[in-house]
Amino acid sequence: MRSQQILNGPEWANVRALYKAAGFTEGELKKPLIGIVNAFNEICPGHSHLRALTERVKEGVFAAGGTPLEFGTIGACDGIAMAHEGMQYILPGRESVAADIEVMCQAHRLDGLVLTGACDKIVPGMLLGALRVNVPSLFIAGGPALPYRMRKGNPYGGEWIDHSIIQQAEGSLKAGRITAEEFQWFEDHAVPTVGSCAMLGTANTMCALTEALGLSLPGSASIPAVYSERLRSAFATGQAILHLVRKDLRPRAFITRESLENAVMVNSALGGSTNAVLHLLALAYEAEVPFTLEDFGTVSARVPHLVAMIPAGSYTLLDFYEAGGVSAVLRELSSVLHTDTLTATGQTLSELLPSFVNAAPEVIHPLSKPVHEVPGIAILKGNLAPAGAVTKPSAIPEKARYFKGKAVIFESEEAALEGIRALKVKEGDVIVIRNAGPQGGPGMPEQYKAMKLLVGMQLGDKVCVITDGRFSGSNNGCFVGHICPEAYADGPIRYLRDGDVIEVDVLKGTLHAEVDFEARRRESGSYTPRPARGLLYHYRHSVAPASLGAYIKTRD
Repeated sequence: MRSQQILNGPEWANVRALYKAAGFTEGELKKPLIGIVNAFNEICPGHSHLRALTERVKEGVFAAGGTPLEFGTIGACDGIAMAHEGMQYILPGRESVAADIEVMCQAHRLDGLVLTGACDKIVPGMLLGALRVNVPSLFIAGGPALPYRMRKGNPYGGEWIDHSIIQQAEGSLKAGRITAEEFQWFEDHAVPTVGSCAMLGTANTMCALTEALGLSLPGSASIPAVYSERLRSAFATGQAILHLVRKDLRPRAFITRESLENAVMVNSALGGSTNAVLHLLALAYEAEVPFTLEDFGTVSARVPHLVAMIPAGSYTLLDFYEAGGVSAVLRELSSVLHTDTLTATGQTLSELLPSFVNAAPEVIHPLSKPVHEVPGIAILKGNLAPAGAVTKPSAIPEKARYFKGKAVIFESEEAALEGIRALKVKEGDVIVIRNAGPQGGPGMPEQYKAMKLLVGMQLGDKVCVITDGRFSGSNNGCFVGHICPEAYADGPIRYLRDGDVIEVDVLKGTLHAEVDFEARRRESGSYTPRPARGLLYHYRHSVAPASLGAYIKTRD
């Protein structure tokens, strides 16, 4: 065991003494030392309940013969950081989480890790950290919040609403379609419990994909945060990590080319977040697995959209959980998956598939009867995005999958929100939000709020938003993000002007502008990027392009 390298023999008495000073016994120090990474804080509702969860993890570790050692990391909330300077820090926060895990695990020679988190960038950050140190690791999600029932006048068409309705409702309020009292009702009721936001945003997408990658126990990703089953799953995860430690099964045995392809196909079936592209590409880099943006698009195209969850349908994470969750999706995709990949149990996927059940085919459709024939994620290329761009066909209304219109340029998210609220955009416009990439943002802020406002104003399928920034997993309407190269990196998007004609063809996979970009480059003047200080300065000068996963280089 790694821990015994610094705990065994008289030359390491000083280390044993430090542990004993914290109350650990001689016997406990001879057992596998398991780091329990806890992203608890009192700010983020997806993480505010994690103390109870980690206690159950620790009890599971004790029961299986290990010694748990808890330490903390950050857990920033995308929702609270939305639409202001704070959003610039959210994607860089992924790297902070990974670095915390690397420092603590390597400094203390831990034998294994259990990662506890829930929200958007914390989950992939934890996986990146686990891959760097490559000790046996498992992830246990904090779980989604419950939705709130709304039968009458539900804008999603079902009987439930979630947090994503609030920004959409702001657009409805602005358009005079609801009253201030109705808007207040949404604010007070849309998020009734703790947990990650109850829609298929990036948080729940990444928890699902972690299970698909084999680093969470089967069936664990979508258990609601407030269900007792969540605590039982935490205990079982604490037990399971000792099994992986004893078998020396490490993250790089789980995150392979085959498991990444499985995760991409699950994401396509779910209609998962566009942010999954960034995170899976970053995981591939950290695992040293060749996997490109083009590979993502090719693999995603193999699987149509099978689960109509908000915002691409009326079902919720609760419906998904009751239908069988990720296990049920894997069962429906069994004919196209790589089934020799490992699961968190130490068994292969093929060994577990017979036990997986789809309890609600109306929620999780079979491959033969998809919700939409299009995949969940598509990669676009063209003279406006020569290195690629990302969109979500499953969340784009059919009539808007081909869109041609004139550009309305905004130099930042703040300017775009001001322009939309001032009704400066109209049907047929292509709204361009630039200087929002990993370097230009810096930090690649989400353009979630702009898109939600437009949907609430009933313009979601009547305009198209394109950007070198990101979108939320809960966005719907016509949108294209991750345009590469970004404006900061001298990408074509920098040279667009108001009135330029832009064509988006989701089904053909193209993004084209009727512009001679080389001529524009010759005509252009100087470019002044947004200033960057502190962490954002370092991030700007270290981050890879979005088309590679916006990772920070961690090896020569």
